[in-house]
Amino acid sequence: MDHRRWRHWAIRAFLAGGVLAGGVAGVFFLFRPPQVTVAAAAIREIAPAVQGVGTVEAKTVVRVSAKITGRLVAVLVDQGDTVRAGQLLARLDRAEQQAEVAQAEATVQRARLAVVAQEVALRKAAANVQAADAMVGRLQATEGLASVNAARWRQLHHEGGVSRVEMDVRVTEAIAAGQELRSAEAQRRVAEEELAVGRASLEALRQEVRVAEAALAAMRARQADTEIRSPLDGVVVLRELEAGATVNPGSGILKIADPRTVWVTVHVDERDLASLGVGDRAEISLRSLPGRPLPGRVARIQRESDRVTEQLAVDVAFLERPGRLTLGEQAEARIRPRLRQRAVAVPLGALVRTADGPGVWTVVAGRLAFRSVRLGVADPAGWVEALDGVREGDDVVVAPGRLADRRNEGRRVTVVRAQPTGRSSAGAWQSAQAEEAK
Repeated sequence: MDHRRWRHWAIRAFLAGGVLAGGVAGVFFLFRPPQVTVAAAAIREIAPAVQGVGTVEAKTVVRVSAKITGRLVAVLVDQGDTVRAGQLLARLDRAEQQAEVAQAEATVQRARLAVVAQEVALRKAAANVQAADAMVGRLQATEGLASVNAARWRQLHHEGGVSRVEMDVRVTEAIAAGQELRSAEAQRRVAEEELAVGRASLEALRQEVRVAEAALAAMRARQADTEIRSPLDGVVVLRELEAGATVNPGSGILKIADPRTVWVTVHVDERDLASLGVGDRAEISLRSLPGRPLPGRVARIQRESDRVTEQLAVDVAFLERPGRLTLGEQAEARIRPRLRQRAVAVPLGALVRTADGPGVWTVVAGRLAFRSVRLGVADPAGWVEALDGVREGDDVVVAPGRLADRRNEGRRVTVVRAQPTGRSSAGAWQSAQAEEAK
């Protein structure tokens, strides 16, 4: 009986000791400092890469259209054809324009004949003025001689040398000569007025000729507009209408692109714009050429971003164009901005996002401390430039996971040091984001 009791108390003591040991272990496990992996912020060279997705576009694309209303009778080129500047692309029905040109040519001919007739009349009027001038000259001489004779005969009659009858004859001749002179002068004035009117009429008729010629030029231009020609060297990328269609001014018939201006327009995040510049190297990947990246350079950075997506369009020119390009084809571009020399960098996996912006968790004297950082550029190796907030040698926590909560500020941790590669850092960062999402 005593043996049984002793055995019973031994079992109870053993169980109690096990429970106590388990409790102590549980308390230790519950309150032990969590283990974190840290990497030191380092001075290194950052080779950033900015990824963008977009389409193949052309800087110079012309939508060829008609200037006048008409019926399309022929389209002479098709999609994919190469055309030259001035090449005939399409024709409109020109019967109406030909009739207008013929009518305008007849109007010009009539106006020119009227000018010729007026020039003849003007020469006749000038001759009349010359004849009137001659008549006035003769009558002026006659009137002058008659006036002298009348004065002499008056003197002789006063001296008693001639009779009054003879004196009156000479005076009458002088009066008649004066009247004839005045009549000739009046006729000369009329002839001069007729000459002036003729000159004015000639100028008016010449103006009518110019108006008719301008109308003829306009009709010929309208006739020429029935022939639609290429405004540039390029490739036909779209044929919009067929023969028989009625076109209006501005109606698109063909679309022509200059292949020398074809580039890829991609959209990049606004946060990556600070590192980009015109002339930066790039690699272009076309959907039609998988696995064959093409070299390119940033040709233009547009100045207005999308207010919804917060992205900006960047145009990347081909340094080596493939033989065939399709406008609108999906493309990707990896842009390589200039290197950052001696930049303070942290692993990408150490970054955490907060409502106040990005930051990292550091370990100072065995305790967690959060620091907000201002980021620069990142490179594909998994490092990101820290412009401020972190100094060289600071230990940053890689993939903090659940510890990323700001309530863990000052919490004691145990440290495992590692040198993460870019790929593992990126993976750790993604894991951390997934952990935070939980």
